[in-house]
Amino acid sequence: MLRLIDKGESQTLDFKRKITHPKKIAKTLVSFANTKGGKLLIGVDDDKRIIGVDPDEEKYIVNEALLQYCLPTFELDYLAVEDTYGNYVLIVNIPESQNKPHFVAGNDQSKKAYVRMNDKSILASNMLLKNMQKGVVENTATKNLSKVQQVLFEYLAIHEKITVKEYAKLCNLSERRAKRTLIEQTLNGFLFSHDFNKEVFYSLTNH
Repeated sequence: MLRLIDKGESQTLDFKRKITHPKKIAKTLVSFANTKGGKLLIGVDDDKRIIGVDPDEEKYIVNEALLQYCLPTFELDYLAVEDTYGNYVLIVNIPESQNKPHFVAGNDQSKKAYVRMNDKSILASNMLLKNMQKGVVENTATKNLSKVQQVLFEYLAIHEKITVKEYAKLCNLSERRAKRTLIEQTLNGFLFSHDFNKEVFYSLTNH
């Protein structure tokens, strides 16, 4: 377990101190199932510190999330692991689904699909939904990202927003190429474009 925690959060690994509401964790469950699968470690802080939880209580909430908010439901595996100090971490294994796409049900009968991008759960674009509905397992959200795209998503995971000038400087690109890349990712549904006080900036679609 410690070696797993040392790897840090990634496309296939996520940490949670504690589950506070079933609907909030449903987004993470769905994003893993819609992408390449992954593990959710409950009882671990973002800084990799083991907090510890009641595994039975957390398992109950995760099951509620699966049954109430994940459409359609899918299989989960659980493993409770105790560290040397008596703290328990609940490891939830979410396999990649063969029945994509899965959605998170909203209170107003709406539903949204999510995929995993680096260590974030983001809204799936219409293009990705069509691919999943056709049975295309691989998709451009998780495979074959160029180096400049990887740098972009890693930067946004930390700083939350970026302008064309900032992206061009970050990756040593012309502003024209930087703008084109940002627009492409916006059209693909991975980014939101914002216009605030005549300044355009971009953020991840992870809400």
